[in-house]
Amino acid sequence: MNKVLITGASGLLGTFLTKKFLSSGNQVIAVDINKPQIDFTQNSDVYIFEQLDLTKNENIDYLFDKYKFDLVINSFGIKGSPVRAKEKPVDFLYPSLKINTEIINKCAKSNIWLIFVSSVGVYSPSEKFIEDDVWKTLPSEHDWYPSWSKRVGELLLESYKVQYGYDNWSIIRPANIFGDYDDFSGNGTVISSTVKKIYESVDSIDCWGDGSPIRDFVYGRDVAEAIFKMYVNRIHDIVNFGSGQEITIKKMIETLVKVSGKNLTINWDTSKPNGDLRRLMDTTKQEKYDLLPQTSFEVALKRTYFYYLSQFKVDGLSFKPKELYDKGFYVGDLSEIFSNQQPAMEKVKELMSISDTKKYYHYRFDYKRSSHDEQYKGFLNESEVKEREEFVKNNNRHTIQRWWESEGSQEISNLKSFFQKAVEEYIMKIYPDLKNNMSHNDSFTLYEDGDFIEHHRDGYNEPRYCVILIYLTPEQMYNDGGGKIVIDEYGFKEEVVPIFGNFTILDFTRNNPNHEVEVVKNGFRRFTYIDFIEDKKILQKLIEKSKMI
Repeated sequence: MNKVLITGASGLLGTFLTKKFLSSGNQVIAVDINKPQIDFTQNSDVYIFEQLDLTKNENIDYLFDKYKFDLVINSFGIKGSPVRAKEKPVDFLYPSLKINTEIINKCAKSNIWLIFVSSVGVYSPSEKFIEDDVWKTLPSEHDWYPSWSKRVGELLLESYKVQYGYDNWSIIRPANIFGDYDDFSGNGTVISSTVKKIYESVDSIDCWGDGSPIRDFVYGRDVAEAIFKMYVNRIHDIVNFGSGQEITIKKMIETLVKVSGKNLTINWDTSKPNGDLRRLMDTTKQEKYDLLPQTSFEVALKRTYFYYLSQFKVDGLSFKPKELYDKGFYVGDLSEIFSNQQPAMEKVKELMSISDTKKYYHYRFDYKRSSHDEQYKGFLNESEVKEREEFVKNNNRHTIQRWWESEGSQEISNLKSFFQKAVEEYIMKIYPDLKNNMSHNDSFTLYEDGDFIEHHRDGYNEPRYCVILIYLTPEQMYNDGGGKIVIDEYGFKEEVVPIFGNFTILDFTRNNPNHEVEVVKNGFRRFTYIDFIEDKKILQKLIEKSKMI
């Protein structure tokens, strides 16, 4: 387990970084002068938060003396508008220069790998921002003071390399970062400010300039993924992180209005300044290191807008959606989905009665392959299970999962329709952007003695929003039968007994929770309704694309 220091950990990027490095099995020491946006302190073994003012030397000494870091990510930065930067430049320069200098010095002396998060602001206006061009020009007048706070940090790293041979560092220069954990007070980035403005508007919104300036916007989660990969691959280089897309301010605002579902008129105040007319990153090095963003601009805007909405109470939900988005999972009581649970129990009885034989099921039995080329049948009929067991045993293979899943039949379809209708109504409250656009990939599963799923994360699936698991077996039949789902994410750990009345949601829009199903025992029959919720439009596009290949 690597010990990782993240500065600026309560900010937009710092929060994404904390989630990424925790989910990757690291111990995170998060530092910020402000309190964290998500409280991960339930498990202090993997997460420690230190609320410190790093302009004080004794606090930096304390951190590096107490914790022996394997990695330091310096994502600290002062946020503010160009107007504030011009009027109060010391607020930008003093803390940045002091903190960056001391952290770089500490890392160099102990030869700790350092990732220095620089900024698009280091560049002078030009058609395209290329890494090697920075020192041939001076910064833009709109970013004059903030730019030097980052430029000097970059220069100091180069200086330590020249004089002491210290080269255990990476520099990443992200474009305009936005995302879920931004400052939505109205004083944050252009996107977060626009999100708030759209949410609070009824008929129209007022925007500065004429909307023509071009920007390069990147989603905070993608930046965190790139930083993680830079560390894993020990990329000692200065690398841009941009989208490679030219997005005008006008297009950004129009897309956000579309995402919101509101019918708003946009009023442009051309008496207000536009700022630099063009900011676009060259992504040649990004492509070389396989660091290109994974999230499309519209999807990232949608996540950001609805994350802002998720802080508000929703009728019919016992929690705020933000809690699921932040934690990655939710465990609830079935009464939240069914106000009257008796009809659901009647459907359970139906399911159990037609499951006495395996007529409507096939068996999932996966083992670790000896090579990527090895192929085997994914689903088995009842007569083939014994043969697979013998093969696994005789060839010393490691079993990953085994359980029964329902197949297509009219009886099963009718039962699925009942649960699907209730789930759709409930899930729409959590993910309102799926209105009239929800696809279900659902089935019933049955686990019997010896069945389980080992701990895992689901693979990346672009259309997938979440999975909901509704446990169906009556409580009186449990008898300490195992089969609990165990979720272990960001230091939060939850065990859910798989009995009627309990359900679980795992979020995939912002998370990918680590989970497992314990081995079923004592003759327990573990019935579950499982429904993977997907974006219908994205799913259809992928289907059409696959047909063209």
